[in-house]
Amino acid sequence: MQEKTCTPEMCAMVFHFRCFSQPDTRTQQRSSSPSLILPLHFFSFSSSSSFLLFPLVTLPHFHPHPHSYPAVAMSSQHTRFLASKTVADVLDEKKQSHALIDIHVTATVEKVFDTLQANDILSVPVYRHFNNVKDYVAIIDTYDLLSTLEEKGFIVGDGSTPDTEFLSMPVAILVGMTKSSSKLWTCQPNLPLTNLIELFTKHRVHRILVLEEIPVRAGDMDNDDDSAEADPLPEPKGRLISQTDVIRYLLEHNHELGPILDMKAEKAAGHALQYSDEYLDTNTAGHLKQEPASITIDKPAWAALQKMSSAHASCVAIVDSDGALVEEMSAADLRGVNLDRIQDLNKPVLVYLKTSQGGSLKKPLSCRTEFSLAQLLSGLVLNHAHRSWLVDEQDRPIGCISLSDVLSLFLD
Repeated sequence: MQEKTCTPEMCAMVFHFRCFSQPDTRTQQRSSSPSLILPLHFFSFSSSSSFLLFPLVTLPHFHPHPHSYPAVAMSSQHTRFLASKTVADVLDEKKQSHALIDIHVTATVEKVFDTLQANDILSVPVYRHFNNVKDYVAIIDTYDLLSTLEEKGFIVGDGSTPDTEFLSMPVAILVGMTKSSSKLWTCQPNLPLTNLIELFTKHRVHRILVLEEIPVRAGDMDNDDDSAEADPLPEPKGRLISQTDVIRYLLEHNHELGPILDMKAEKAAGHALQYSDEYLDTNTAGHLKQEPASITIDKPAWAALQKMSSAHASCVAIVDSDGALVEEMSAADLRGVNLDRIQDLNKPVLVYLKTSQGGSLKKPLSCRTEFSLAQLLSGLVLNHAHRSWLVDEQDRPIGCISLSDVLSLFLD
């Protein structure tokens, strides 16, 4: 399938990019693609933790013709299956007993840590109030928390006390620090599953906000008041859809996917790294594919986080002196960090993980080169895992298979 950045064939989807720049510079951009909308939000901060949220400049929305979907090659069973399903089909089978968990831009960073931990989630949408109605501006995830901690200059082992003032600052300081938080991706339920997987892989998006109706504002707005008077807008009803949701859906329908499930799992290792961008250059991606990021068990937890940041990796393998896989650490392990626990990051990585995981260590999911894609899918879902480590006969990690890697196989 030819890679397209964003075209009319993206069906009934409107991308809302929240692009962040310097305050007092209001511009609007229109891509050469008619379905790409680039309204700009700007945040301005002061040392007193206050911030100013400028209004949204919205460009006209593009509504593609209902029959303008891309022509899909019907040469494989899984391709036909994906083309026949939509986001709505995945959400209909998603087990979610609670409403969308979100957080206001004025909530503190510490509140975000606690919200993720209390609800056992990896991300949370951030909203402001516009005309007394929720207006979503970003999705904050655990990797944003990692980037924030690194930005604040935490140093391991030098005896210094880290600056924890940022924990009491508004969550808005997290917005725009990473690729995921600088752009808010939204879609409608009728988006074809094929296009959703393209977003998850080619655009390296981990989760998307699904809205029944994408709000449209007529004209530009010049009032900076967060409660500015305007025509009433309907309260958005949203749900998050993630890569995990799609992986689970594919497993549930494995009998409809055909021979692709017989593929060797090793082919998935680093497969999505081919889609490099300004956040992950080709050289870094190639290095990660050849040698997954890892640290030894004697290192502090902060070393794992620093390794993730420097290697642009979503996780690191924790190995023993022989290089065998013992544990893993990802940005998700930052959930629940607060003023009392932040110093725990200077403890040995296994000690930190044991504490954060309730007193016991969880063996990371791994697979061998002879495993099939069907076995890999099953392992990921049954173990509630976000990756599987490809290991050799001595259990040494030789590759990392992410959810993005698995999904990208279905586009070939």
